[in-house]
Amino acid sequence: MNPIVRIRNVVFTYKNRSLPTLSHINLDIEQGDFVLLTGATGCGKSSLLKMLNGLIPHENGGLLTGEVFIEGYNTQDYSIAQLSQMVGMVFQSPDDQIFSTTVFDEVAFILENMGIQLEDIACRVHETLRLVGMFDQLDASVHALSGGQKQRLAVASVLAARPKVLVLDEPISQLDPQGATELLSVLEYINKKLGMTIIIVEHRLHEVMPLCRRVVIMDKGQIVWAGTRDEAFCCPEIFDIHGLRIPQTIDICRCLGVTVRSAEVKDAVLAIQRQYKLPISEVGAESFPGESLVDRTPAIEIDQLEFQYENKGRSILQDIHLAIPTGQFVALMGNNGAGKSTLLHQISGLLKPVKGQVRIGGEQVNGIRPNVGMVLQNPDFMLFNDTVAEEIAFTLRFKKTEDASSQHCQELLKKLGLEGMESDFPLALSRGQRLRVAIAAVLACQPLIVLLDEPTTGQDIGHIEDIILVLKEYTARGGTVIFCTHDTEVAARFAERIIIMCNGSIIADGTAGTVFRQKSVLDAAGLKPPAALLIAQELYQGESVTVKEVVDYVRQKCVGSNAGVYDNP
Repeated sequence: MNPIVRIRNVVFTYKNRSLPTLSHINLDIEQGDFVLLTGATGCGKSSLLKMLNGLIPHENGGLLTGEVFIEGYNTQDYSIAQLSQMVGMVFQSPDDQIFSTTVFDEVAFILENMGIQLEDIACRVHETLRLVGMFDQLDASVHALSGGQKQRLAVASVLAARPKVLVLDEPISQLDPQGATELLSVLEYINKKLGMTIIIVEHRLHEVMPLCRRVVIMDKGQIVWAGTRDEAFCCPEIFDIHGLRIPQTIDICRCLGVTVRSAEVKDAVLAIQRQYKLPISEVGAESFPGESLVDRTPAIEIDQLEFQYENKGRSILQDIHLAIPTGQFVALMGNNGAGKSTLLHQISGLLKPVKGQVRIGGEQVNGIRPNVGMVLQNPDFMLFNDTVAEEIAFTLRFKKTEDASSQHCQELLKKLGLEGMESDFPLALSRGQRLRVAIAAVLACQPLIVLLDEPTTGQDIGHIEDIILVLKEYTARGGTVIFCTHDTEVAARFAERIIIMCNGSIIADGTAGTVFRQKSVLDAAGLKPPAALLIAQELYQGESVTVKEVVDYVRQKCVGSNAGVYDNP
């Protein structure tokens, strides 16, 4: 049986670039497969997807050599419109491809363009919306949908054409865990029930790997590893080499020298129990560092803060009281629509409260302040210069203090993995790279407070660690950081303090070990506990929240020493 996707000796170079983005790509994908395509940001994943539906080379231009076949058809011989009926593509942000006003009209649009009879369109739209669990939103305005619903609608608008292959470019990167679970459930269903071939690009491997059957890893424009999911679980070192995150269950077993062929918590626990006999008398006898009792000067103070976008409209923030000391590293969490971004906008001075006040360094905020830097969730709203160097130097030129060639700026470029890109056009970089440019531009000004809205979006774990290290160095010098994230694993590992919001209110505030043990809080906020905590609870009724804590505990209790303890900052 011939593969549905066949790529042979493909090399692709964008216009005005001297080096190829894709180099000697060879790949076969069988009908009905579910493939995870991953790799460090900027490695060429999105470019590879765009070859499948003809955006490369028909739309993006550049030089393509080699051949790409879909069901035996060479993509260079067919238009994008023709290929779109064979390969449907869902982009990272649903707002980039949704343009109708209602759910029905959005799904019907492609069918109208295909010339399907009007009486058949309604039937196909209804059937497709049932597939993605949105039939009850048939007549809803797209503007009233949540992030997860918009992404499912984007999938539905592509599925309506019944393509043979569905490709998705980081579809869950901007979703909270609940929205991500909903979308992945839809993908699993259409793969199994409809036999549709799915190729998904994603960095959140711990959520996608349990669903996929094959894994393909790219690096610097080339495919460096390909195999089954089980084979991938058995060689986690390949993920380390390329700066990718593996499920915490697999990571814990690897650190303990335990072999496990599944990412399920129950399988990891059984495998560890077989090799390590945890003494029952020691169950729950964990020790964690206590919270710091040292008083620190408040950097941010918020009293009785309330906000709504329209008079008599829905309350977005409700009676927020908060004090954040200088030098603290805070993770702000909650589901989409909880009010996290709005709270950051209040602190930055972009929005004014309806009631209450925000104080920075004891002074009330009445507008944008130069000592508060903010990185927006969509970095494209912040990038408007011709080169990376000019972007980073833009604000510094007004301050007349230094430019992008200064030692501080050069160190930021190096630490954020942007070295060598100084002359590149920022908007031509990958999304993860664009976000790091925006972070570098803000940090270059050395503000007192840095606010980041989903800074881990589109980042592999290697670059997440780079970003966190730079931010940790910043807080060590007296800066204060608040970052929004849906990722409980990243928050548990790096944040000094976790604040969880739900429906415009703060419902939990404390250390990761305190907050993530509150199941009712996580359920209300649509968050998932770190897998490390679930393993600790099942294995020894513990309360560890990071891989390191679980590994350290098991080794201390069963080996009696810290020799070879998992070492990760």
